[in-house]
Amino acid sequence: MQTIDTHDIGSQRNPWFKWIALAALVLGILVAGFWIVTGRSPKPAPAPHDSMAAMGGVASPANSSPDDVSAASTELQIDLAPEDLKKAKIRTARVTSGVTAATLRVPGIVKANEYREVHVTPLVGGIVKEVPAVLGDHVKRGQPLAVIFSSELAEAETQYVSYLAELDAEHKKLERTQNLLRLGAASQQEVEEVAATHAAHESHVRAALEKLKLLGASDHQIATLKQAEQTNPNLVVPAPINGVVLTRNANLGLVATTAQELFTVADLSTVWVMASVNEKDFASVRVGSQASITAQAYPERLWKGRVTYIQPQVDPTTRTAQARIEVANPGETLRIEMYLDVEFTTSGASGPVVPEAAVQSIGERHFVFLPVKDNEGSFVLRQVRLGPAADGHYSVLEGLRLQEEVVTDGSFILKAESVRQHPELH
Repeated sequence: MQTIDTHDIGSQRNPWFKWIALAALVLGILVAGFWIVTGRSPKPAPAPHDSMAAMGGVASPANSSPDDVSAASTELQIDLAPEDLKKAKIRTARVTSGVTAATLRVPGIVKANEYREVHVTPLVGGIVKEVPAVLGDHVKRGQPLAVIFSSELAEAETQYVSYLAELDAEHKKLERTQNLLRLGAASQQEVEEVAATHAAHESHVRAALEKLKLLGASDHQIATLKQAEQTNPNLVVPAPINGVVLTRNANLGLVATTAQELFTVADLSTVWVMASVNEKDFASVRVGSQASITAQAYPERLWKGRVTYIQPQVDPTTRTAQARIEVANPGETLRIEMYLDVEFTTSGASGPVVPEAAVQSIGERHFVFLPVKDNEGSFVLRQVRLGPAADGHYSVLEGLRLQEEVVTDGSFILKAESVRQHPELH
């Protein structure tokens, strides 16, 4: 019987077992890999709320939306410690809609109403004999301001009296000639010649009378001259209007000429306020704009007026133009050359408004602070573009939307903290 060596048999089978074991191992690795990929793949990490938050330095404001990611990326976050937050006493308000009126405050100065101001000059030259009016006097129209002795007036009066006498003689001659004509003792030609001479003397009298009036002689003075036939060389210079004597250049003995100003009389029941409007504010002021006027001398008083004229030229030094405001001046409390504060108010458009306390300035820029939602003590600094302020509110032209929440009380503390935490704001 043949003997079989078991060692040889095992040696013949050993290679097949190796290949089978290797295949099983590869199959197991493939199955495990498939299970890991399909059953245990890691979930994608959530995206950060915004790009700056992902960088670990900025959080988005409470009221931001996906559309504001680009805007939020430029915002900075300010964090307050709990004890600092308590000290700051932060209060917030919502951005609301409103109509803000544009307010412009400029300096003004009081001037007399030039349409009611008269510079008094004499109609004849002469020597000043009397000056009953003094500076500051309230005078009535026709009231004597000065009396001037005038040789020119005396000559005119003498000529007028002479023409009157000649006219009277010619009138009597005409009556006698007409009577002779009725009796047949005079011809018609003689009557016509006498009538022509009489008419010429009448024209002389009228011319002399007009000259007296042009020289300033009053009706009473002329009537007296007719009756007494005595000249009066004294010319009364009357007040031309009701008003106040602002200037007086007439004194006793002054030799006055017709070109010389003796008095200035102004009606101060209305005055002009000349407001200096800067070139950049021309669009805010126009003819018809209403103005509110205050004076340091009368802190409880308020005057109202309307712009009646704006200078067409700009002062090349100050770059301002004068706006003229006509103001009623009962009691004459507004005095000439008095300094005033003038405020123009124009209606604005409807839009977002925030309290003035919410706005802080850093350099030439304006910012507001918005609390970060669900993160107490954190705030976002946002730059805004503002319109004019009125009634304690700013109109917001850019940077905020309605119903967003902004910090009002405590915003100044946040401003200081933002500059400390972000020195690049300087």
